[in-house]
Amino acid sequence: MKRLSILLALGALSVALGSCDDPIASKEYSLQELHYKEGVLTTSQTFDFTRWIEVGKGSYRLPSIAVDEDAKNTYWASASNQGYTLLSSSPTDFPVVPLEVNGEAQGAVIRSIKGFYFFGFGTNVIAGALYTGQVDTKHLVAKPLESTLFGQPYSSGLPELVDFTYQYKAGEKVIHGQDKQVELPSEDRASVSAVFYEVTDDASYLNGQTLQTDPRIVAKGYVELAPTTPAGEWQSYRLHLQPVDEARYAAVDMAKKKYRLALVFSSSFRGAEYIGAVGSELRLQQVTIKDRVKSNH
Repeated sequence: MKRLSILLALGALSVALGSCDDPIASKEYSLQELHYKEGVLTTSQTFDFTRWIEVGKGSYRLPSIAVDEDAKNTYWASASNQGYTLLSSSPTDFPVVPLEVNGEAQGAVIRSIKGFYFFGFGTNVIAGALYTGQVDTKHLVAKPLESTLFGQPYSSGLPELVDFTYQYKAGEKVIHGQDKQVELPSEDRASVSAVFYEVTDDASYLNGQTLQTDPRIVAKGYVELAPTTPAGEWQSYRLHLQPVDEARYAAVDMAKKKYRLALVFSSSFRGAEYIGAVGSELRLQQVTIKDRVKSNH
C-alpha cells in the first residue's frame, strides 16, 4: 500500500510538471527525470554539451539545451566570449568552444587565452567562463564584472548536488593581465560555483562582484580544481550546495517565491581579477544537478 501511494504521488507530480504553462519552467521540466530513492523524491537535470548554437551569424557558439532555443536568449552564456569579440578585430579562437571528437561536439572546452591590453583597456589574459545566465553588453567594457548576469529560473526543487565530469590542465605561467604588481598564485586552478538565490522585486541578477556575497543567496557550493593526473584522464566531482542561512533555507517556497540557480565554470579561478595563465583549460563532458523536492505543506 505504501509503495502504491508513492507511485501515485510520483504520477501526480509528473502530470503537474507536464501541464505547466510557464515556457521557462516547461523547458526546465523537459530536462528532468524523476527518481525515488531512500524515501526522498528528487529530480535530476543533465547537460551533456552535445548540441551547440551559433550566437549571431559568423560569431561564437554556446551550448544549447533545446532544438528551438533562441540564439539571442540562451540558457548558457559567456561574457568572456562576448568580450573577446570586442578585443579582437577578427576573433576566431574563443575562450569557450565545443569539445569535438571526430567532428561532433562531445563536451565543452573552457580556456584562458591570450588577450589584448593597451592604454588601460582590456587584459593580456582572458579567463574563459561558461555560466547559466546572460551578458549585459552595455556594461561589458566599462564594468566587466557587472556584465555577468548569473542564474536562470529554477523551480523544480532545492538543488543539493552538482555532479560533473572534467579534465583540467594549468597554463605554464600565471600573470596579471593588466600588469599590476600583485602577489600571484604559483599555479593556476579552475573554479566551479553553484549558487541558488531568491529573486527579489527588482529581479536583479548576481554578478561578478556579488556571486558569493549577496544576501539573497539561499545555498551555494564552490570548489577550485587542480590539474588532473594523469594528464588527459577524465575525473568526476560532486559539489555540495550548503545552506547559507538555515532559516532562509527552511523557508524556501517554490509556490510563492521565485529563484535562480547560477552555475559558473572558469578556467582560471582568479580570472575576475585579471589573473590567470594562458593555456589553462577546463574540459566538461557532463553536468548533472540533483535536487531535493521541497514540500510546501
